[in-house]
Amino acid sequence: MIQTITSASNPLIKSIKKLKSKKMREETQTFYVEGIRAVGEALRTNQEVLHLIYCPELLDSDYGNQLIQTFDESSNVLINVPRDVFKSFALKDGPQGIAAVVRQQWSPLEMINKVGGLWIGLDSVQDPGNLGAILRSSDAVGGKGIILLDDTTDPFHPSSVRASTGAIFTQKIIKASFEKFSLWKSESYFPLIGTYCGDAISYRSYNYPENMILLMGSEQKGLQSEHLEICDEVVTIPMSGNVDSLNLSIAASIVMFEIYAQKRDYPK
Repeated sequence: MIQTITSASNPLIKSIKKLKSKKMREETQTFYVEGIRAVGEALRTNQEVLHLIYCPELLDSDYGNQLIQTFDESSNVLINVPRDVFKSFALKDGPQGIAAVVRQQWSPLEMINKVGGLWIGLDSVQDPGNLGAILRSSDAVGGKGIILLDDTTDPFHPSSVRASTGAIFTQKIIKASFEKFSLWKSESYFPLIGTYCGDAISYRSYNYPENMILLMGSEQKGLQSEHLEICDEVVTIPMSGNVDSLNLSIAASIVMFEIYAQKRDYPK
């Protein structure tokens, strides 16, 4: 169904604006996606796109217009809006004229055993941009998904979605309390490798298993003692400068790409 909306005060437009709020995202179990690349990835990966919104005045991309033409309208809503209405909810200056409302997808802990491979566990990460960047790197190395422990930020926050550059659609996402995760670990025997800013094995000296979870802590505190206790091994990134830590997404990427290189026999 194609629907034309000409007012920014329309209830549907108002509901799209409210998706900037975590409360609204949780209540509706949906999130907002903006831009040609992100919307294209949502459609390519067969996400449940509830609304596809476009502005003919702003959408000057052939690929973007192709997305509009191929969108299945049978069970979804294609919304045509003028420039001022689109800009009323757009996140970026100079928007590309295409956006979508997409259903959130969550997976259970048991998915890890079924899928295997590399997973990234994150405890109490606060910066959605860091989370999105980690999703992007996990996708780049063939990772399967992320496990969000305790008070970790919302992966469907606009900043996380944008930083993931589409990886939000390719990575499985699991959320669990540390207590539940620890119990699952004790019963599943899935290898858990933690990272630590201190005395530990160099991340390049460890032989990583094919199936594993790389566990990383928050930006401020890192992994705490209760996390380290359930790890099968702990690795560190040696540093010789004056700083005592790296940005979380950079540290995660460094270790992930070492794991990737080892599994492909690339020279170190």
